Amino acid sequence: MNVQLRGGKVHYSDTPEGFMPGPKCGGNKAVEGYRTVSAEVNCKKCLAILAATAEATSENSEVTDTATPESANVPSVSNTNTTGEITMAEATATKLDVTTEDGKAALEQIDANIERVRSLAEAENAEGATELTEETETIISALTGKGSIKAKKEKRDALKAAGTVQEKSKAAVVKVTEGRVAAKAWDQYEGTQELAAMGAEKLAEGVRLNLKASHVAMEVAAVAFDMVTRIPNKDDNPDLMVASDAAKKAGTALIAQAGEGFEHTWDNQQALKKLTRSVQDYRSDVRAAWLRSLDEDTEEAAERRARVAKVLEGKPEGVPASEWVATAYKTSTIGQSERKRLAYQEKQKAAELTSGEKKDDEQKTDDDGATTTPDERATKLADKLIKDIRHGKPEDFENSSEETKEAIRAKLEEAMKGLKAMIAATL
Repeated sequence: MNVQLRGGKVHYSDTPEGFMPGPKCGGNKAVEGYRTVSAEVNCKKCLAILAATAEATSENSEVTDTATPESANVPSVSNTNTTGEITMAEATATKLDVTTEDGKAALEQIDANIERVRSLAEAENAEGATELTEETETIISALTGKGSIKAKKEKRDALKAAGTVQEKSKAAVVKVTEGRVAAKAWDQYEGTQELAAMGAEKLAEGVRLNLKASHVAMEVAAVAFDMVTRIPNKDDNPDLMVASDAAKKAGTALIAQAGEGFEHTWDNQQALKKLTRSVQDYRSDVRAAWLRSLDEDTEEAAERRARVAKVLEGKPEGVPASEWVATAYKTSTIGQSERKRLAYQEKQKAAELTSGEKKDDEQKTDDDGATTTPDERATKLADKLIKDIRHGKPEDFENSSEETKEAIRAKLEEAMKGLKAMIAATL
């Protein structure tokens, strides 16, 4: 029977009668939401499972049509058929740790698929190469464990290179809409897939290990921003403001990919949502830091200035590159969190100054909090001065060092000016 979640894809289901029907591919929602339908299956994963199952049950079958790519079979510890192999869709239903035998077998299968893609591309079999590329990408996405990020990047680079002929043949048929060339998808720009995978892995790791949210969010925000700087905006400049559809979809894809890196529980989903919000909050800080780095004398700064070379055209001598580019993008070299931090510091400083100031009003209070009059305050100060002077010993001043005498003399002369002013005020 076939099942569907609201108006989504139609999946194949082999759930026994009496149980809630669920998609064969596993889906990404609770089975309670699915209902049986009469429509034909259009889920690629389910179709692949059905095709692989049919192939496994056919004895002595041979591939006679080069338009159909070789199925990717990865050994697993369970769900094996009579030949000891399982289908690609079954293998990638769970993660493949590259440090285990299953993961190593998956890496070997990926290499074999890459060679097959190259052959199909050279034969100009674009359809077959595309299908096998998608299957291979599914296996690559399932890789996990120590060293998996590096392995994913290497395999994706090799897979992309293998399909070069295929890409060239596609380029010959350019989609044109209203006289304009169709825009590239976010993952067609150099390095974006690898960066999305890296950011997704960091997010997933943060959820799995319950790492400090601020640290994970800042790291992911930096990776995500690096990714969008490789995608052009409508002016064909780096999309620093994440304004293009491609840049927005890149961020969405990163989050979706991160969701594949941990067990789907309510707590994990909530943790991912919180981390995602934190990543968005740190975006302006990362952008500000990126802009400030344009003024540095490093290779990385030079590479970044090259990316915004068009924006820097016409920059006057003496104007920092960071300020010029920030103005062009109508943004700032100070991030949102940094701005809040500076505002808080200014507020604290102002509060300290206010609390330290002494009010010189006519009405003041003495030590016990009682309000005093000018007569009382003047008499009290005069008595205190006389008392302090009487307790002073001239010989102490005489026997002091020259430096101390000089300092004391300056203080007494200042006190004398005050005394003269007070005496004058009594005349």
